[in-house]
Amino acid sequence: MRSSVILSDLPRVIEELIYNSIDANASKIDIAVNIRACYVKVEDDGCGITRDELVLLGEKYITSKFHNVMVDEELSSRSFGLNGEALASLSDISVVEVRTKARGRPNSYCKIIKGTKCLHLGIDDKREVVGTTGNCSIFSLKQSSDTVYS
Repeated sequence: MRSSVILSDLPRVIEELIYNSIDANASKIDIAVNIRACYVKVEDDGCGITRDELVLLGEKYITSKFHNVMVDEELSSRSFGLNGEALASLSDISVVEVRTKARGRPNSYCKIIKGTKCLHLGIDDKREVVGTTGNCSIFSLKQSSDTVYS
């Protein structure tokens, strides 16, 4: 299954990252945006991502949510999208860094992707609590000159 996620402007990028946090059952989501630096950071206290899921994160045609569609119709109806697809699209226009700790797991992990290529995947000592932080430095986001973000 392939989603049609196209990230063409900053609000759409932020929206997709927030949807991932909501889908992870986050009760708290912190968002930081630096327009001049084209930098976005979304941090949540959701369920986190296991190492096995993180390995696949950002790959095209891959999603961590598809298996839930068959198992739990109620869960799939609450989902905002197919997690990996938005991050794969985002990695085409930015460097994406994901730091995560899954509930019930001893280690945190970090993955850095660019153009769906994994630049780094390993144990992370910067995240101690359950949840996920996604950072992206966007380098080729097409924006019209009259677009204002507030």
